[in-house]
Amino acid sequence: MYDINLLEAFASYKLRPARRTRSAMTPDGDLVISCWYAGFKRAQAEILKYEEDLSGQTHEVAKALRTHLAEALANECEVRVIVAVTVATAAEQKPDFTAAPASVRTTYYARKDLVGRVCSFDGQRFIVDFRRIEMPVQGKISKGTGLQRRLGSAGR
Repeated sequence: MYDINLLEAFASYKLRPARRTRSAMTPDGDLVISCWYAGFKRAQAEILKYEEDLSGQTHEVAKALRTHLAEALANECEVRVIVAVTVATAAEQKPDFTAAPASVRTTYYARKDLVGRVCSFDGQRFIVDFRRIEMPVQGKISKGTGLQRRLGSAGR
């Protein structure tokens, strides 16, 4: 995994949100949601629980997230996740060697190995249970295939 920005994370799910957002619905009906790393808790051996409270959040991003959560709960949609991690960057040194304040940035990770369901949502607080799924393994290219095979057969 490597850190990417939020738009790149959504693009990895073949989504292109029009504005900065935390959630979007795929054409297949899955919900893709950005979740804060700190909100995850191990519930059981195979379940990773995410909980968040949207109380007091009234901006457009929160309104869209509420709409998507209600739709996912009502339609029992699968939930795909983008994990948001806040990282403090190292303080830069000024020419007089006084440290500048450290800045904070957020990095994102598309976790395609996790699929969840909205378990509860009351308009403010929501819970999503995620389970790890088996990811398809890409086959290794063996020697003598691809370009080598085409070059070899062309010379015969």
